[in-house]
Amino acid sequence: MTPFVIQGQIKNKQVTQLFVYQLMQELGIQKFRKKYIDIKVVTKVDGAYGLCEGDTDYAEITLAKTCPIDGRKLGYLEMMKTLAHEMVHAKQFLRGELYCDGGFAWRGRKSEGYKYENQPWEKEAYKKEGKLFMDAFPHSLPFTN
Repeated sequence: MTPFVIQGQIKNKQVTQLFVYQLMQELGIQKFRKKYIDIKVVTKVDGAYGLCEGDTDYAEITLAKTCPIDGRKLGYLEMMKTLAHEMVHAKQFLRGELYCDGGFAWRGRKSEGYKYENQPWEKEAYKKEGKLFMDAFPHSLPFTN
């Protein structure tokens, strides 16, 4: 299994760990033994619900506990949907589809000048996040929102 760690305080940590494992299975990255995913839960991420950075060996996901728009506390399920989105980016980095070396490159092509909503890596993450959340989240386990 691809090693991962969850740092910071989050409700339902065991449910979250199972969710991460199931996300890795859905994304086909669960067998990367020499790669690593670090998930950090923080109060806020500037202007975002979450963020993922990485390379072909390592991905770091930062999840916000507060909404970047109005500062309200995010519910657990909102955070988990964001985690699904950011795990798509982790897959993109670990598989070498997305590079960030002084600017983004997508599948070997420089990707400068895209508006956020037109970035191909974001299009993929938004397209997959809902299905990933529904398929991978252990809805049958008890959790608090």
